[in-house]
Amino acid sequence: MNTPTDTLNRYFSLSNTAGQNEQDFTELIELFAPDATLTSGRGETAKGIDKIHDFFHTFFARNTELHHVWNTRRIDSTQYAVDWAVAGRSAAGKVFAITGTDTTTLDGDKRITSLQVQVH
Repeated sequence: MNTPTDTLNRYFSLSNTAGQNEQDFTELIELFAPDATLTSGRGETAKGIDKIHDFFHTFFARNTELHHVWNTRRIDSTQYAVDWAVAGRSAAGKVFAITGTDTTTLDGDKRITSLQVQVH
């Protein structure tokens, strides 16, 4: 990735496909630093790449189809906010739409070190 915005754009793009495509799932996980922390909109916390892998495995099992749109805002040199909307289908077949903001911190290699999801 060339810029933090590129990383975040890739994250959201892969979030649309990683539930059905193993290569995209692997690439999504690789966007995170080994010691990254993720806090979901449900308050779940995953620390470290293995726990983040497990979190997304469960997330994509629960949400089988996703379509995101997003805008990224720079907060400072390492922190960004991403306003997003997603329409999706749950594993039970329920159709849903939600909005939120992800606050992210990236390291010098443009990998995500912290991701906090806030659902509106």
